[in-house]
Amino acid sequence: MKKALRVLALVMLAVLLTGCAAQEQNFPDADTAQVSAQQKDPMDLSTAVPRLELDLPEGYDPASEEGGEEDFNESAVYDDYGRNVYAGATPIPLDPIDMPTATPKPTLTFEYGTVNAEKIRLSFDAPAGWGIDDSEADAVTLINPNELDGYNAQITIRVYSVASTFRTNDLKTELRDTLKNLGQYNFTNWKTTELASRTILKKDGFYADYEGTYTSGVSIYGRVMMALLDNNQVIMLHISCPDGYFNSSYKAVINHVRDSLKQI
Repeated sequence: MKKALRVLALVMLAVLLTGCAAQEQNFPDADTAQVSAQQKDPMDLSTAVPRLELDLPEGYDPASEEGGEEDFNESAVYDDYGRNVYAGATPIPLDPIDMPTATPKPTLTFEYGTVNAEKIRLSFDAPAGWGIDDSEADAVTLINPNELDGYNAQITIRVYSVASTFRTNDLKTELRDTLKNLGQYNFTNWKTTELASRTILKKDGFYADYEGTYTSGVSIYGRVMMALLDNNQVIMLHISCPDGYFNSSYKAVINHVRDSLKQI
């Protein structure tokens, strides 16, 4: 009996010692817990990885590279490479490469021959090879046989009688009415310049230019000149040509014809 009690006491003592050892393993002392907490705290910079030292200029401010508060332009247009093409709401080319370049018209050269127009009692130089239509009693029309941009250039010289009360200043109304009649039909677009002074056969007169687009889509440019001659007669020179060729070529032609005019 005593031996059994002794064995039971030894077993209970062993169980008690085992429990104490478990408690010591699961609950470290305060110093150990503090060190462990310090090692696991990610906010503690004292144990962080050393910072990388950059070789930066003296006085460098990293904030200087940061952009300001830029408004996002929803209407901006970008090309295939993501570059902004236009600035603002209105498309404005920013690079010279974006600027449209008009195709320059070639300069035309002409040789001249003298034409005697008995019906209108005038002689003048005309471009060689141009057709001559004198079917009208008071006019001669020269026609370039070579079509450019869908149009054959033409020059008409007309001489007609007016009332004895007609004065040089009345040419302004006559010229404006002529321009109005020219652009009244068959044109989808028509505009004219203001009148300016011009002499023909050393007589005072006026001229104006016009631009027009036919219903067919062909665009032309023209100039009409008028002067009051002796014996109550008006002389009119009218040139029309493909748009874009006037300044390069046909202005010289009409000036040559005007300067060569002689009464016969």
